[in-house]
Amino acid sequence: MKPIQVAVAFLAWSLIVGMALGETPTDQGETPAVLSTFIDTYCIDCHRGDDPEGGLGLDALDFNLSDPETARRWIGVHDRVSGGEMPPPEETQPAGERSTAFLAALSSRLMEAESDRRDVVLRRLNRHEYQNTVRDLFHTAVTINGLPEDSSTDGFDTVGEGLAVSAEAMAAYLDAADQVLDAVFGSEQPPQQIRHETNLLDQVDWRGRPQLDNQIGKMFRRTEDGLVIFQSGYCPTNLVNFARLRAPAGTYRGTLRVRAVQSDQPVTLRIYGGDTIVNRGERHLVGYYDVPPGRWTTIQFTDRLVEAGGTFQPKCYGTRDTRKDADTWSEPGIEIGDIVIEGPLESWPPPGRIHLLGELDLQTADQDDARTIIGRLLPRAFRRPVQSSEADAYVNLFASAVAAGRSFESALRVSLKAILCSPDFLFRNEPGASQISPHALATRLSYFLCSTMPDDELTGLAIDGSLRRPDVLRQQVERLLDSPRSSAFTKNFTGQWLDLRDIDFTEPDANLYPEFDELLRISMVQETEMFFDEILRENLSLVNFVDSDFTFLNGRLARHYGIDGVDGQAFRKVSLPPDGLRGGLLTHASVLKVTANGTYTSPVLRGVWILENILGQPTSPPPDNVGSVEPDIRGATTIREQLAKHRDIPSCAACHRQIDPPGFVLECFDPIGGYRDRYRTMSTEGQRPGIKQAPFTYAWVRYRIGLPVDATAQMDDGRSIDDIREFKKVLAAAPDQLARNLTVKLMTYALGRKVGFSDRATVDQIVRQTRQHDYGFRSLIHAIVQHPAFQKP
Repeated sequence: MKPIQVAVAFLAWSLIVGMALGETPTDQGETPAVLSTFIDTYCIDCHRGDDPEGGLGLDALDFNLSDPETARRWIGVHDRVSGGEMPPPEETQPAGERSTAFLAALSSRLMEAESDRRDVVLRRLNRHEYQNTVRDLFHTAVTINGLPEDSSTDGFDTVGEGLAVSAEAMAAYLDAADQVLDAVFGSEQPPQQIRHETNLLDQVDWRGRPQLDNQIGKMFRRTEDGLVIFQSGYCPTNLVNFARLRAPAGTYRGTLRVRAVQSDQPVTLRIYGGDTIVNRGERHLVGYYDVPPGRWTTIQFTDRLVEAGGTFQPKCYGTRDTRKDADTWSEPGIEIGDIVIEGPLESWPPPGRIHLLGELDLQTADQDDARTIIGRLLPRAFRRPVQSSEADAYVNLFASAVAAGRSFESALRVSLKAILCSPDFLFRNEPGASQISPHALATRLSYFLCSTMPDDELTGLAIDGSLRRPDVLRQQVERLLDSPRSSAFTKNFTGQWLDLRDIDFTEPDANLYPEFDELLRISMVQETEMFFDEILRENLSLVNFVDSDFTFLNGRLARHYGIDGVDGQAFRKVSLPPDGLRGGLLTHASVLKVTANGTYTSPVLRGVWILENILGQPTSPPPDNVGSVEPDIRGATTIREQLAKHRDIPSCAACHRQIDPPGFVLECFDPIGGYRDRYRTMSTEGQRPGIKQAPFTYAWVRYRIGLPVDATAQMDDGRSIDDIREFKKVLAAAPDQLARNLTVKLMTYALGRKVGFSDRATVDQIVRQTRQHDYGFRSLIHAIVQHPAFQKP
């Protein structure tokens, strides 16, 4: 079968599936009489016309509950009546039985409509799951390029509704299958092995001439053992010129003898890999390393070069550059002595090839051998038992390719490519009437906690039927959470729940925040991921997410937070002072950065983020005719003053009473998560800060000190909040609300569907069970997995 035939066949299948998975619209009828009578009697006077109370016009609201926005509005009506907010106390109140009948009728219709919309039973593997799955299926490391970005639904890219397959995506999967198989089979001959022992003094350019001679005494200082580098910015030197060596892509080990000079403290070395000079190819950070002063030490790193001909480049960090007087420069630097670069470290033949083929002689292999390989691979690829007839289809592909003159290996690749492009591989089928199959349960659990296919132990438990037992499920949850593979859960869940994936979405204004740099950005994310890991590993209370007495810091982040006693690049658990501002996610620089842009903070953006991500209280979109608040970047007015005018608009006031207070209490933190009591401005007037150059980056400071920050707030219920410390206590006092929100987020991520109105009883049950275990995070994971909803289709 030609690749285009595979593509056409799968595209046709995906279109059929798309039709099968499409929403079944409910009839767009009029509002049922039992509801309209109640609305007309108790609600319509305030909720009609061009300017209805709270922006909710019930006179214009239809009852097409197949429309998510319409359903959301009717759920809001249900909750306000149920909570006693509507009708308001000063209005005529309905008798108890009338409210009960209204709520029962509306609840029934909402759940029926939600059931009609919830027909998605197949989920495509998202990009991260695909990458991990092919790694574990073939026991080979491969970086997949070219797969399109996945859509996010209700905040997660695991929801089946958003994981459609287009013709463009199918072409990408065909190419991805080739990338996988190239890595599995490897080259016909072992790659060139390199062990390059050198010194920066020995480096030559592509013409064979000394590479750095013209910079000795300017940028670099020659010593008996090598070179001293001072550069933290521009740095033209590479540890080794792989383009000249024609080194293949692969994993390399680097060993450097280094020592810090002209410093009584460690100096930081950073190393980059890939295309480090021209920057036309792949380039990445290898790592940051502490180099102690005085004595020689050895730094060793292991890194994968994705493209052939890459190299490694050293730079100082946090030092001032010299470009003209290195011999007399008196500030800290790093002396680099002998260097050894060796690799590729991957064994040959590749482990994936050995795992797939074993000791098979490809010169004498025949169709029976192909059948054996395919029969062994299919159950793991499809994550379920397979019938012999299913294997026959792929064996026939192999036979057709052989008949067309292909070799055994080439013909086998045709079958394997078809498997990797099969719906049974790309989609997670979860069949069942009241319960999904044991193999689907193993798959759901594994992708929930590890973002990859079930391992042999999970598969074995599915085969013998014991996985459904509560004690076995509990043991497997513990095992998976304790395994290194659970790091994918931390990265993928926090990346979406807390928007950490957006850490690079904005670049802070270099004039306003000259101290921001790469290491700070990396450290921000690492703090939050390690904090999440600790709460999960130790089964700490969910309350720690909003108010904790510890965090994880390295020297760079501790300096940013103004916390003493933490030095070096290694992260460690740090106890926070009881009267300090830090503690909990809302004070993490990562969260504070992704809830701001690079220039200013917005209490609206941060307030909406807290309501949706921490409290589980999504806000209504603003009216179409209301413009956004444009902050005064010249610093003449504060954002609080501008929002006060915005709240004077009646259609905005109701929502802003909820949104603004949480955002205001975070105004003491700037767009990169630093504490502030005054704003920064680029106005030509105002007080200059007390420093001329920013720490770490040594960039010139150009901003001025602006107006004072007011981080007080008045909550919607009238409570006054003086600062973030009081607000954290308010949040911590409502652990059920925190647990309910996180339950919904985790269920959405795990089940691959929206968690809606009809799931409320399930969520309440899980929260009650978690409460009995002191709101432990690990206990919450167990409660979700043990609940019958986790095993429903």
